[in-house]
Amino acid sequence: MKLYTELAEYYFSIEEPSRKFSEEVSFLRETFKRHKIQTALDVGCGTGEHVKELQAMGFKILGVDASNRMLEIAKTRFPHCHYEYGKMETYVAKQPVDSVICLYGTFNYLLNDDAVLNFLRNSHKNLKQAGLLILEIWNADPIHRIKRKPITNVSSVRQGNVSIRRNRGFRLTRADDIAIVEVNYVYNLNQKDLKDKHTMRVFHFAQIRNFLDDNKFDLLHVYGNYDGEKYLKTGARMLVVAKKRS
Repeated sequence: MKLYTELAEYYFSIEEPSRKFSEEVSFLRETFKRHKIQTALDVGCGTGEHVKELQAMGFKILGVDASNRMLEIAKTRFPHCHYEYGKMETYVAKQPVDSVICLYGTFNYLLNDDAVLNFLRNSHKNLKQAGLLILEIWNADPIHRIKRKPITNVSSVRQGNVSIRRNRGFRLTRADDIAIVEVNYVYNLNQKDLKDKHTMRVFHFAQIRNFLDDNKFDLLHVYGNYDGEKYLKTGARMLVVAKKRS
């Protein structure tokens, strides 16, 4: 996937227009404080922006990612932070932490039940007693309703002397209990086009609730966004906060 390799140096600039980064960090800070979190893993940390911000707030954070290029950029930009290579479904920490976070669409790259189970089982191992799991997950319900969306422009940004237009479309390629979406991007960098395809799985809330329960997590909250608004079945995302069960 070119977003995490060839385009890695532009990754955060590309993602930023569709995010509210300050709200994400504020949500994590308040959640960490409420649950007395001091240490955390950021699984799928990308180029390290959340790690950097949370560390500046006094939390001890380790970023984990499966893209060597993303980690290379994170380490260059934020050399005072800590990062490790690891695949989300197999990574086992050297010592347990208070929280595991997995943000953006990272969880949606777990394409089958075994991958989901492996991630949750290892997250359970990686957490201290009553540790917190925070997941941002793409919701299947609106995808099932729409099924297909043509490629259109979704953002235009500039980083240094590079102008980047992001075009995106998707189609639902499998619509049973395992809902698979093919997300197609065309990036235009200073008039040069770069195509990128991502195969992802979207989830219904009931599936996530069952996965968590089966893997010894108690669901504490599910939100629709980082403002803490109520999760709606029609919403694009679900923001899940769960606690490790002994």
